[in-house]
Amino acid sequence: MKLLPTKGLKMSSQNALIVGQQEIADDLKFGLCKPENGWQLTFVANGREALAALSDSKYDLLITELSLPDMEANALLAETRESHPGVVRFVLTADDNRERMLRAISQSHQFLTKPLKMETLQMQVSNSLALRTVLTDDKLHARISQIHSLPTLPSIYNQLVAEMQSETASMQKVAALIKQDVSITAKLLQMTNSAFFGLSTRVENPLQAANLLGMDTVKSLVLTAGVFSQFDDPGLPGFSIETIYNHSLAVGTSARHYANAFGLGRKQAEDALMAGMLHDIGKLVMIANFREELTQSLTVAHHDKIPMHAAEKQVLGVSHCEIGAHLLSLWGLSDLILEAVTLHDTPSGSTHPMLNILASVHIANAIDHDQSIPDRDPKFTHADLDYLNKLGLAGQMPYLRSLSAVGR
Repeated sequence: MKLLPTKGLKMSSQNALIVGQQEIADDLKFGLCKPENGWQLTFVANGREALAALSDSKYDLLITELSLPDMEANALLAETRESHPGVVRFVLTADDNRERMLRAISQSHQFLTKPLKMETLQMQVSNSLALRTVLTDDKLHARISQIHSLPTLPSIYNQLVAEMQSETASMQKVAALIKQDVSITAKLLQMTNSAFFGLSTRVENPLQAANLLGMDTVKSLVLTAGVFSQFDDPGLPGFSIETIYNHSLAVGTSARHYANAFGLGRKQAEDALMAGMLHDIGKLVMIANFREELTQSLTVAHHDKIPMHAAEKQVLGVSHCEIGAHLLSLWGLSDLILEAVTLHDTPSGSTHPMLNILASVHIANAIDHDQSIPDRDPKFTHADLDYLNKLGLAGQMPYLRSLSAVGR
């Protein structure tokens, strides 16, 4: 399944608001305003004019300078997120002021750096809008676009803060704690994969991300108000934050082991680890932002005896899989990870089934769910057997279960 357009932005007509970027107006017009790309661009000089334009017309994308003549970008971005939550928010700047960047990071989806190649802009925008067509409900898209914080597990977060505030803090210990936290991992990947950092390769490993950012930046990110939030546990049966975290870590570890067993190579094995760790991030989003719908979905799943993802679709029109993948697409994660997150419960939706990251995550996810059922019928599995049959793996579930145990 290919989630991202490979050439340009071939979408229906889209409107972009460009703020304080007049010096690159011609390049942007040439790069985005070609007829086949379907974009209409509006240029304004400052934040005040931007807010007025947003009030007058509907925009899909906002690209702003980090420092504007009348306000900092974080103020404009915060107001846009609050009043116009459906707008995808980019920052384009040559300013390398990390403090300003960190103030804006919780309000934006992507950072881009000048001088800018149009191919880079097209790819970043395409990646951030890749899954928007999945969410046909504009209100749902707006709610997800508005998200700027994710729930963290208090025990891990408190340990991480204590370690970073220690005089003997080490990046090795910090990275070890980050690897246990789904939310902080996702946010670090959002930062390091933005074009702002000018990296030639995509970063999918939290340890690599932490080392690239450095201790001071990681500390600033973790301690910045509003980036991460410690939510009260919803108290819903089988849906605690701790349960989601434990399951996500188990799936990530097993998915990497399967990827290695399938001979996918080191890079794809690391991608499988990240995809497995992030596959249920949509559940964290639902706990924080869709609690009423989550409660309804649990009721439907129990009453109709159907999987949770099917119940969520009845209630919301989409499941936690699409919700999580949409948020990660806004944050610019790779299409292979997006595919695995989107289809981890329904892998038969893949256009070309193969032994890849999706297969690794689906098997790891299914087996971990199987193992959580006491006195389970040995013939029952959460795995999609039709899908596994196409991969030639349907008869190998006992062996795959043994690999999962070895992988941990």
